[in-house]
Amino acid sequence: MKRFLLVVVLVLNLLVVCAAEESSLSLGLDLRGLDALFMPTLQASAEARLSLNDEFSLRIPLSLTSDLLYNEVRLWQFGLFLDYYPFRGGLYLSVSLLQMGMFRGFDKPDESILYLNEVAFGYTWHISRSVYLEPRLVITDPSGVFESEYALVKRMFPDRSKFRISLLFGLEVLTFPNL
Repeated sequence: MKRFLLVVVLVLNLLVVCAAEESSLSLGLDLRGLDALFMPTLQASAEARLSLNDEFSLRIPLSLTSDLLYNEVRLWQFGLFLDYYPFRGGLYLSVSLLQMGMFRGFDKPDESILYLNEVAFGYTWHISRSVYLEPRLVITDPSGVFESEYALVKRMFPDRSKFRISLLFGLEVLTFPNL
């Protein structure tokens, strides 16, 4: 795991150095966790985003899905996503390059590590230069390759859908000038 993190950090540093335009690092919090007030499943997410240029950015999300009523199991998910902005801002397409999930807790299933896949469509709306809101439609396993993994997730969390709508609140925390 330490080697994997080292490789990710080195690749991100290399991408920042090689970027032809100004790069930035943003942190975001998904506000969809508020629906736990109405549903028995908590779905919370936070992410770090490295904007490489006007067209591409890399995201590293960390999310938690937890059943609040029926069992004591949690699903932690993390990954590496590539966001493509075809019109240089605003509308974007996001694909998971690498995504994993790990079940934790007393009621966790025997198969505790999952490999997952997601595609998302969204729009980035900048409130100010460093603050943004981002509505997003997430489609889990659009190709149907990971059906058994998502069937297990659906069995553990019945409220979880193949389609999710989320609203990300983000803040640009660091800007790297081009070299």
